[in-house]
Amino acid sequence: MSSAPALGAHKHRDRPFVVQVAGLLRDPGSRRRVELSAPIDDLAVSGSRVPDGAPVTIEALLESVHEGILVTGTVSASWEGECRRCLEPARGELRLDVRELCVEEGDVETTYALTADELDLEPIAHDACILELPLAPLCKEGCLGLCPECGANRNLELCACGPAPDSRWGPLVMLEDVAPQARSAQGATRPDTAASETTE
Repeated sequence: MSSAPALGAHKHRDRPFVVQVAGLLRDPGSRRRVELSAPIDDLAVSGSRVPDGAPVTIEALLESVHEGILVTGTVSASWEGECRRCLEPARGELRLDVRELCVEEGDVETTYALTADELDLEPIAHDACILELPLAPLCKEGCLGLCPECGANRNLELCACGPAPDSRWGPLVMLEDVAPQARSAQGATRPDTAASETTE
């Protein structure tokens, strides 16, 4: 089994994640380490995104196996979005493990495309980021969010608003509001009733 040095060069400048793999495929069991970094367009989900122009990095071991090329490594990138609680900017870092098989004429649902000469790692990096981007990001753990009454950012300032009532107690609150009125009405009729009883 042979081992080749880390690979940083690629054939096409407009395809920065393309790796030449003809030598690997001719030598089953051989391995090559690669580290490639470049922006990838349209990396976004409903709650967050990788900023335009920000690099996505893939560090991987390419191994020639019977079926094709096995890619094992990590994908990393920065992300940004809007905090779901306070609506302020939220930012973070993605770093996730990948282990994918690349084959010629494989199943697109379970494998990635491979030709006799080259392997494009961009689809692997793209899919890994899309699956890991947070749909409902937080600016920080324990974010206090916005006051539902006055809209103040509770991370930055205190407000005089009380805690929001628990909707589950709504029926009891209504009973408490009605009870004093009922007691007052009953009290108002008692003197007349007592007077009538005395007169009789």
